[in-house]
Amino acid sequence: MYKAVIFDIDGTLIDTRRHAIEVFEGIREMLHDLSEHPVLRGIVTSRTSQEYLDDFVPFGLVRDLPFALCADDTKRHKPHPEPLLKFLEISGAEAAATLYIGDTVYDYECARDAGVDFGLAMWGCKQPEAIPAKYKFEHPRDVLALL
Repeated sequence: MYKAVIFDIDGTLIDTRRHAIEVFEGIREMLHDLSEHPVLRGIVTSRTSQEYLDDFVPFGLVRDLPFALCADDTKRHKPHPEPLLKFLEISGAEAAATLYIGDTVYDYECARDAGVDFGLAMWGCKQPEAIPAKYKFEHPRDVLALL
């Protein structure tokens, strides 16, 4: 169904609410399984390139997410659609065949305004009832059911 899956970082892939930042349970397995499908994968984040390098790259997930677009790659930021639109441009993905997975209303609004479907990462979301996502994923493995 989807030819591209894009992730937010905080609350979707890593848990920053804990004393020690760590990858959410099931993320590594989901990304590995996703990499075995013919689907483009990447990240659109509100973190700067330096924060991405310092805070995300050490988790070793970047090999499963070959495209990354950071806050300093665009003039406007989420919830504005520019970050996702720029990602579509650099990756060659089509909006109609792309799913953006995040954990905030800003992620949802960015996806909506970019014409991209949105999936809510329930494991990292603080107010899931306030976000009208097309998909609400209880566990990272649930993403794979859409492929």
